[in-house]
Amino acid sequence: MEIIRWSTLLLILMTGSAAAIEVDPEDEAEVYVLGPIQIIDPWAKSSGTGVHAAKLFFEFRNSGDQPDKLVEARSAIASGSTSFKLVRDTELGHGIATIDGIEIPVSEKRFELTEVGYYIELGGVESPVLMGTRFPVELTFQRAGRISIEFVSRFHSPKLARRIRAAAARGDIEALKALRPAEK
Repeated sequence: MEIIRWSTLLLILMTGSAAAIEVDPEDEAEVYVLGPIQIIDPWAKSSGTGVHAAKLFFEFRNSGDQPDKLVEARSAIASGSTSFKLVRDTELGHGIATIDGIEIPVSEKRFELTEVGYYIELGGVESPVLMGTRFPVELTFQRAGRISIEFVSRFHSPKLARRIRAAAARGDIEALKALRPAEK
């Protein structure tokens, strides 16, 4: 993972001076709206070779006046069960709990599904979800209802790519260094 991040940083820095780097208009945040719920930058990650699952991530915001709950996720690429996961810190490291849904609090702040917090896992995926693969997922919320959105398989969140480009455009080497993963 670190090799990919450093390769991306090097590629950005080698493309020319910081002033010459332009932000791709297609790299803007992708936002889906269902009533007061905004779903921002949906992306997926294959759970690995031999594992028939895909992890789903996105940011969301609930600007309504009542909390909501994400209770179901379905996709044509998955024939198995879908589960909502919560990664918890335990004395022995990270533990993963299966939960019955993801609470969507009322807040102007964004909440992000990540591999170190809440995420959705599609089970029964027939083949690995390769990089760049796009597929629809229908999300069901208790209050807001259903929405079908498109996920794209990536190595990391689209937000990280935007942060890298913005720091490179500013020539901010310290910000680029801060984006690399913590050493263990």
